[in-house]
Amino acid sequence: MADSLKKKTGLALFWSFIDKGGQQVISLLFFYILVRLISKEDIGTVNLLAIFTIISGLLQDSGFSSALVRKKEVHPDEYTSVFYINITISFILYFILFICAPFIGSFYDKPVLTDLSRFIFLGFVFNAFAVVQNVNLIREMNFKLNTRITLFAWCISGLIAIYMAYNGYGIWSMAAQQVIQSFLRCLLLWLFVRWRPNGHFSFQRIKEMSRYSINLLLSSLFGQICNNISPLIIGKKFSLSQVATYTQGLKLTNIPQSVISDGMKSVAYPLLSKIGEDKERGKRAYRKVIRITSFISFPVAAMLIVTANPIVSIYLTEEWTDVIPILQILAVGGSFLPFFGLISSLLQYEGRSGMLLKIEACKNILILVAIAIGIQFGIQGLVAGLSIVNVLSYFISMYIAGKNISYSFREILKDTAPYIVIAIASFSPFFLLYKAGIDNVFLRLAIPVLAGSGIYLLIMRMFGSVILRETIDFVKQSLRKLNI
Repeated sequence: MADSLKKKTGLALFWSFIDKGGQQVISLLFFYILVRLISKEDIGTVNLLAIFTIISGLLQDSGFSSALVRKKEVHPDEYTSVFYINITISFILYFILFICAPFIGSFYDKPVLTDLSRFIFLGFVFNAFAVVQNVNLIREMNFKLNTRITLFAWCISGLIAIYMAYNGYGIWSMAAQQVIQSFLRCLLLWLFVRWRPNGHFSFQRIKEMSRYSINLLLSSLFGQICNNISPLIIGKKFSLSQVATYTQGLKLTNIPQSVISDGMKSVAYPLLSKIGEDKERGKRAYRKVIRITSFISFPVAAMLIVTANPIVSIYLTEEWTDVIPILQILAVGGSFLPFFGLISSLLQYEGRSGMLLKIEACKNILILVAIAIGIQFGIQGLVAGLSIVNVLSYFISMYIAGKNISYSFREILKDTAPYIVIAIASFSPFFLLYKAGIDNVFLRLAIPVLAGSGIYLLIMRMFGSVILRETIDFVKQSLRKLNI
């Protein structure tokens, strides 16, 4: 039984990383083209609407997806009830946002935002129709099918966006990409996932799940508002071009870290749920996930800081050089981003959604304070404040959440600190490359990535890292299963 679960988890983890990584790679490739066809201000304008889409998506789901994944057995009435309540909420929210759209345009003195927002918000209506299908795939840990569906939808929507941008549709190209991607993913989930509403709608079922989901919803809602409010403030206080600068720095930071975070979280929660009430086994599994995350996250962050200059030079155009310091500062705090998803998974596994709400509330208050103080020193001051908050919040949140499984602060440091130290030691010497007079931008990127990674893995090997051995074995087994 344990070996079967371990094998299933390994495959799920592999496909989850392919899914999240594939999305980010496709997004990077298409944006590389779009950024040369669409103005920086137009990109910043679209970025302003992200917070509304994210918040609407959370309200639409209301935490019911997590409640369904967590349950050992799900009654058909529960699936059907969640399906209909999600659709109802999505239509209500779309109607409200449709009415409020002119106020968004007038607030930023950008009339195009009215029609643009009404179009982009259609995406979360499409998403509502496929929430339960997605839950079924997660419960079955069938990330392989999920990956194929998602990547296909991303590819088609990206190609359409490039075609539109090339033919002069400008800002509407990026809007179309978002809506078409949501529509295609919804369509494919309905085609390939067999679930259909076959129960009865029950307010009682919704009420029972709400006892767990309401705290999760409030926690996620507060968190997303605080994490995504910065572009709104920058757009009002500074300019839409600087919104684009900030969001691209954040995006480049979050791309690798969100792949790690989403990949690990999407496997950690169903894994812990399947383990059940065995606290000791749950703690071992959780600590292992923390070590794997540390093994990957910290060297990636160090690599980003060292290679920020060549990355921006290759990926973006000359008008985007102001992204470099933003990327470097955000990468420090971004290295701790994947762990917050794991903290959430642990507390959901323990059924402590109330504690999750309290932790998120404290963290988000710190974020708002950091924004209020940091914005006085410009965008770099703002991002420095956010990075500091991420680091502090990690240790505080991990300690509080860890109490539920007797995960001591000493164990937390033991599972993370060595990877931080080794990552810094492996990559920091390559800052000297810029003083060595190497002009070729590709060499300035390749040398730190290859040499730094080699040094990092060599040090790990010298210290007999168990995680390194397990990661290598896992990759070999996954490749054999895929006949690669």
